[in-house]
Amino acid sequence: MSNVSTEDIVLASLGGVTFFGMIIVMGYYIYLAYTRMDSILDAVKNCSLINRYRFYLLMGPWGKMVMVGGVASCLLFSRYLIKHGELNGDDIDNFPEPLKSRLLMSQYISWILLVSLFMEAIAVKVLRWHVQL
Repeated sequence: MSNVSTEDIVLASLGGVTFFGMIIVMGYYIYLAYTRMDSILDAVKNCSLINRYRFYLLMGPWGKMVMVGGVASCLLFSRYLIKHGELNGDDIDNFPEPLKSRLLMSQYISWILLVSLFMEAIAVKVLRWHVQL
């Protein structure tokens, strides 16, 4: 007979919310891939890093989703990538502002969800270790 504690229920619920959030972000990236991909790629046409990964566009919906996520990551770390010559500063400055802010916000949310997932995994390990004692 297994004893399910309140901590287990809370962690399982938080894990479910985290995975649900990840699915929502992935769905939003797929939505952007099919509705805004042309404007995204036109805005970053001189960026060598993004041009190297255009082959993802040939990989169907998942590849397009990865491409949107890659552009969002490039926008998030744009200062570093411009400094090292991987992105064109003019393209980043001229990126459509509403789309840029949406991509940055989705990237922040993705990082928060990823950190949350790691913290939940650590909490599960701590609880299992505590139960074994």
